[in-house]
Amino acid sequence: MPITTPYQFSFNSQAFGGQGSAFQILSVDGLEGLPVIRNQDDNRGYADGMFTGQDFLGARTISITMQVLASGATSAQTNFNTLQAALLPSVTGTTPLYFYLPPAAGEQFIQARVRGLRTTVDPNYTYGLITCQVEFYCPIPLIYDSTLQTASMTIGGALGRVYPRVYPLVYLSGSAPFTSVLNSGWATTYPTITFNGPITNPVFGNFTQGQYMFFNYTFADVETCVINLLDKTVTLNGDPARNLLTATSTWLTAPPGTSQFYYYGTSTTGATSATITWRNAYI
Repeated sequence: MPITTPYQFSFNSQAFGGQGSAFQILSVDGLEGLPVIRNQDDNRGYADGMFTGQDFLGARTISITMQVLASGATSAQTNFNTLQAALLPSVTGTTPLYFYLPPAAGEQFIQARVRGLRTTVDPNYTYGLITCQVEFYCPIPLIYDSTLQTASMTIGGALGRVYPRVYPLVYLSGSAPFTSVLNSGWATTYPTITFNGPITNPVFGNFTQGQYMFFNYTFADVETCVINLLDKTVTLNGDPARNLLTATSTWLTAPPGTSQFYYYGTSTTGATSATITWRNAYI
């Protein structure tokens, strides 16, 4: 169920926060603002100062402090047990942590896993006012709108040479029907492209950014390929197939604003199709 109440959170189907909740949020730290920066700086050896390398975003850690109360005939201790059952650590993977913080237009989420749940048994605990702190670890620090956007890609020819120049150069003919990918967030988002054959040597590109991906393969009409641009994976009928990419390929991105994506290949039929899905991204 989508979250429509401001300042409410949900994890593993357990909601907390918001008016009337038995789980009242006192503070949230680490969600707003930048996560830790992962830099590639290095020292200058036998000289003062540093060589500045590239800066990348590291993981995000979110700490939520809340008070657990009684609700009707249910004691605070019972409610706290319910909360603990929903906040168990996971062995692998992540789970969406949903939330609604104004001025966002609606529900957003970040992929997270529980790394800590702490409380103190004291007189307040005994009398039904339990204060606890939950720690979420988010390996990907991006925040996404929950609404998934989808667009069908029309096959055609790209507009000549693909820039920036990478040798060997890729030449295409004809005209390219562009697919507009609007990222209304302020951080780069990474779409997923799904396509099926028949198609020979397909090329997917972001004309706005000068990026393209070239596959040296003939896809049959029964084959489906998925390009996950965030995880940088390619699967063919569910099996790893990154080896089909040529060495000159660049992983596509969708920075804030509108990007024009295109799709080209030969030996296609009316059954050949491709879709691109993405979410607005924030940091």
